[in-house]
Amino acid sequence: MTTTPALRVLQVGLGARGRRWAGLVRRSPTVVPAAYVDPRPDTAAWAAEHGEPGTPVFADVAEAARAVEADFALVVTPPFGRRALLNVLFDRGLPVLCEKPLAADLGEAVEINRDAEQRGLLFGVVQNFRYLPASQWLRDTYQSRRYGPVTFVALTYVRTRDGYAPHLNRYCLEMADSMLLEQSIHHLDLARYVYDSEVASVQCHTWNPANSMYRGDAAVAALLRFENGIAMTYHGTWTSGRDTLDFTWRTDMTRGAVVQRDLVGDVFEASMTDGAYRPVPLPPAEPMLTDTAGLLEDFAACVADGRGFTASGRDHLKTLALTFACLESQRTGCRVDVRAFGAARGVL
Repeated sequence: MTTTPALRVLQVGLGARGRRWAGLVRRSPTVVPAAYVDPRPDTAAWAAEHGEPGTPVFADVAEAARAVEADFALVVTPPFGRRALLNVLFDRGLPVLCEKPLAADLGEAVEINRDAEQRGLLFGVVQNFRYLPASQWLRDTYQSRRYGPVTFVALTYVRTRDGYAPHLNRYCLEMADSMLLEQSIHHLDLARYVYDSEVASVQCHTWNPANSMYRGDAAVAALLRFENGIAMTYHGTWTSGRDTLDFTWRTDMTRGAVVQRDLVGDVFEASMTDGAYRPVPLPPAEPMLTDTAGLLEDFAACVADGRGFTASGRDHLKTLALTFACLESQRTGCRVDVRAFGAARGVL
């Protein structure tokens, strides 16, 4: 029996999130590191202690791309000025999996995606929440209409996020719109995915609570109207009155309701005639690990067999356009037509 050789990944970025990725790659049954790239002086020491033994370390992505053979690249860098970096990888003919958001500017994100498409390269953006067992169950339940069509949706995410914590990237502290671009973007993407519909319009307000440690707005409230008729209210904050994470996603349908009470699971369902909610049995999931590992394995399989990747760069542009439409609504105080907003900026 023959075994398929592991795919070699060139990982660019070994910050807080990148080091988690490096651990996932080490544990992967299908992927091995080809090289690490990060200009910080402690990179080599960290890689020697925590990375895959013998993996070369580079400070420059162009040098690494020339020096090692890789099957794809994983980019885990801050979302500022990525186009030049990504073009180095695209010029080497490498498929790329890139952390979200693809860029802090919608125009740059459109250009990056165009660069990949013009070269015919597989290009994906990390939207790992899609790979949670709870997300898969929710999508299947709503698409089957087991409880009828969706009539009401409310999603609330309330957290005090310590931006100085050692396991988190510090750049979020200085971003102009960190909550929307770094956190809410996950929830907006997940809603698009689970309800299998684009958002037709959004009305949004953002603000920065008085006790916020973030430079940009750390709180968001939005009303989203989907093209399939669903209306959803969304509230999220990185600055709350308690040091806890409270997550509630409720979806009512004509003959029942579903409530998710934890970011990675804790899902309950009930029909119109049930006296109480029933817990939904789901496989165990570890936050930021189970889902991210599933995404990595899916992308690697797409690289290996040439099929398309669900969380593609093109699909991510739709989520990113929705996120920037929220900012446009905040700026103008008006409801924004999301499709028209995206089309005017090259998102089709």
